[in-house]
Amino acid sequence: MKEKLSEKELALFQAVIDLIEEDADIHSIKVSDITNRAGIGKGTAYEYFSSKEEMVAKAIIWSGEKMFQKIMEILRTTGSLKGQIMAVLDFIETEMSESRCSTQLMRLQGQECRMKENLYREFTKFGGPQCQVESVLRILIEQGKQEGTIPVKMPETFVTMVLMAGFMSYFVYLLQGLETEEVPREQTKEFLQRNILLAFSSSEEQK
Repeated sequence: MKEKLSEKELALFQAVIDLIEEDADIHSIKVSDITNRAGIGKGTAYEYFSSKEEMVAKAIIWSGEKMFQKIMEILRTTGSLKGQIMAVLDFIETEMSESRCSTQLMRLQGQECRMKENLYREFTKFGGPQCQVESVLRILIEQGKQEGTIPVKMPETFVTMVLMAGFMSYFVYLLQGLETEEVPREQTKEFLQRNILLAFSSSEEQK
């Protein structure tokens, strides 16, 4: 997304995010809902965006970029893959699982609808959540290979699968309210952290 955004673009983005965080369904949000919240005319909005889907997609990308900047800064100052994995799990808990943008996007994954197709077309065009996730994974992989925790010869696809399986498991755990006395959050994070690292070490031992 371009670095410099106009005040009107920012107002429209913030309006979209506010509506979603107030539990408005992505499918049902209208352009008039967005423009009324932003205090901007519909005609003005279409000077910046060609469709509602583009407006919503760019707003979510903008919000995600701001959110992911936090974890990127933390990862760059964390000196081990073990610490970085826990930092990502903490981030999922404190930022992503509390964001209705994240949860609504997750629910869209299992739905076949025009809104989903249009949204993901816009995400692909402008660079969406996948780009942000890839940036996080890149830092983890570089750190892991540098310190020898991740085998250098291990295919990056496998590394990504291991990391994403652990992170997505925790996101689903939070989203579905699976926490119990026997499976508390801290213990769950430690379990996932340990098993991600174990997957890498097991791969090295099997050579």
